[in-house]
Amino acid sequence: MRRFFTFIKEKAMTAVGAIREDFTSNKKLSVEQREAKTMRSVRRITTGFLAASMIMSTMGITCFAADGSSEGVETFNTVVQFIVDWVARIGLVIGFIGAVQFAMGFKDDSADGKTRGLMCLASGFIVFAVAKAYDMFKE
Repeated sequence: MRRFFTFIKEKAMTAVGAIREDFTSNKKLSVEQREAKTMRSVRRITTGFLAASMIMSTMGITCFAADGSSEGVETFNTVVQFIVDWVARIGLVIGFIGAVQFAMGFKDDSADGKTRGLMCLASGFIVFAVAKAYDMFKE
């Protein structure tokens, strides 16, 4: 139980340190702290964009009981295709961000930066490939 509380305390202290860095000017931060601050900002913006797009995509859907026509199925397929298209675009954006991180890792000669950049690049392309593979699972 003590290990659990220690873990929670360390996570809380890390979060407090991150919040403190967010309100500190960039001139007073080290290079690593500025990169971490930038990545947190990118994560927050991406999360907000994804949440807003998911919420907006649910606002235009009209639900009704099936009357024997296939209009509801077509509407559903249209919405799913819209979501798949946006997931593919977001995957490419993540891949682009990974490529920029990889380039910055080369600029700073940082092995960790290069690794994070390649991981982000690969994950973006994986998301893009999975979204494009949706066509294989259609009727």
